[in-house]
Amino acid sequence: MSTVFAGDVGTEIVLDCGVDTTAATVRSVIARKPNGAKVTWSALQEGTNSIKHVTVSGDLDMAGAWKLQAYIEILGWKGYGGVAVLTVENPL
Repeated sequence: MSTVFAGDVGTEIVLDCGVDTTAATVRSVIARKPNGAKVTWSALQEGTNSIKHVTVSGDLDMAGAWKLQAYIEILGWKGYGGVAVLTVENPL
C-alpha cells in the first residue's frame, strides 16, 4: 500500500470481510480517529468478500493511527469485521 496523507481525497479503503458480502443490504466502514472520535463512512461492494470506501474531502482530517472496521447487514445477520489500522501521515 502506498503512503496515505491527511487530506487525501480519492484514496480507496478496502476491507476484506472474509465472507461473501454480495447480499449485504448495509455496508459501512467504522473509523476511529487518532483522537478517539468515531465516524461512519458508507461503503460499496468490492469483489465478493470485500467492501470499499473512497475518501472524500474531510474524511482523513488528521494524521496518526486510524482504526477501521467493516460493518455489514445481511438478511437475518448483522455484524462487524476485524479491526485494521491505517497510518495516516502529515503532508509537508
